[in-house]
Amino acid sequence: MNSPQKSDIQTKWQKVKDYLQKSGYEAMILGRHDNFAWFTDGGNNRVILSTDNGFGVLVITQTQVYLVAQVMDGRRIMEEELPGIDFIEYIPLHWFEESREEKALQLAGTGRVISDINIKGTDYLPNSIFELHYPMTSREIEKMRWLGKTTDAILTHVAQEIRLGMSEYEVESMLISEYTKQNIYCDVLLIGTDDRIAKYRHFNPTDRKIGKYVVLHPAVKKWGLHANVTRTVFFGDDIPADIVRKYDAACQVEAAAISMCDEGNRFSDILKEQKELYKQLGFEEEWKYHYQGGITGYIVGDGSLCKDPQNVICSPQAFDWFITITGVKVEELTINYEGKQEIVSASGCWNTKEFSHRGRRYALPYIMQR
Repeated sequence: MNSPQKSDIQTKWQKVKDYLQKSGYEAMILGRHDNFAWFTDGGNNRVILSTDNGFGVLVITQTQVYLVAQVMDGRRIMEEELPGIDFIEYIPLHWFEESREEKALQLAGTGRVISDINIKGTDYLPNSIFELHYPMTSREIEKMRWLGKTTDAILTHVAQEIRLGMSEYEVESMLISEYTKQNIYCDVLLIGTDDRIAKYRHFNPTDRKIGKYVVLHPAVKKWGLHANVTRTVFFGDDIPADIVRKYDAACQVEAAAISMCDEGNRFSDILKEQKELYKQLGFEEEWKYHYQGGITGYIVGDGSLCKDPQNVICSPQAFDWFITITGVKVEELTINYEGKQEIVSASGCWNTKEFSHRGRRYALPYIMQR
């Protein structure tokens, strides 16, 4: 899966050509990491990790695909990220010549141009381009399954290795090390223990020592695709009843969201169902304090679709339902494929507990006791 597949890139090119024709654009310019990875079947145009934009820019028309890059980057991208993709033409630049963006605009032609980077003379519409990521291809689904399974294994291994008295920083380094061995990058890595879990929704690691209660949340990516998963560990035989009650409730809300990921269902209806469940379970206000989840894939996550009643689920699609109640958090990578929902990050490594919603049953990772 590491080498790009020509047919997958040609499928993306056809999607872009159809969009250009329908929308009246002559060309599309892609410079963001996520869109570059999407179009190139997992290619990497990144140099500076802390930016959204890469160092190779694609110009896509009805008849041509160009890679515009400076000479210090372009050869590597062509040879290591796009080997065998002979229909992409490399346009080399030196650092003292025009910018990548200026050259890309020249190649795009004289008509209307849409772009995911803010270039004067183009229509800067990244959200319209993100919509082209779905439905996902069968190859992308295969990658998501691998990434979910690998994340399950890594989290299980690290959860079994952490010890009381370690710092959150030490646990962070353990996770980063294990992911790096698989060439997987962390976009987000939250680690919290004891009272920090109840105080904050986003608990960045600190030098705090690990206590009895630990939450691990990596949001990771490989081939540009993301797996965002949250797992909980408790040291001791008796998990406090309040934690169990909240965790069960969060899992119930998660099961409901997963069960509703059928093609054609509205994201707003999923939010409505979640809010009703929070109320029934005794946590009526908790939905307000964190995004309730939505789609994932080449973007880390988009929890905004539930606010637009026109947005509907397609298939195949990947989801990240991040359910929080003060003091607990649950989250798994799921996909819908051929009419079924798959929890691809629950591959059998971590202990599970069954939850159901409207007749559909799901084995969801539960609190690991150590």
